Amino acid sequence: MHADGTMDPLERGTVQRGQLRGRVSDIAWTGVFVILGAWALLGALGAAMGFADSWVYAAAASALLFIAVVVRASALRDRARRRI
Repeated sequence: MHADGTMDPLERGTVQRGQLRGRVSDIAWTGVFVILGAWALLGALGAAMGFADSWVYAAAASALLFIAVVVRASALRDRARRRI
């Protein structure tokens, strides 16, 4: 807290501090989705071009992407329930 009684934006109890966790979480999930999506796409392209065992990478990336989407959807529902 400043001498004049004002607070910094990220001090405890401020709106920005409360929104910080959600924003960082959104950025992290976006990164996970982009990486897994690119991995699945490259694996599928490799399988289509005939590279050995590329279908295994595409299947693993697709499975992980599906799991990440389910977990993220569950987290969003939980976050919505807590806000109300």
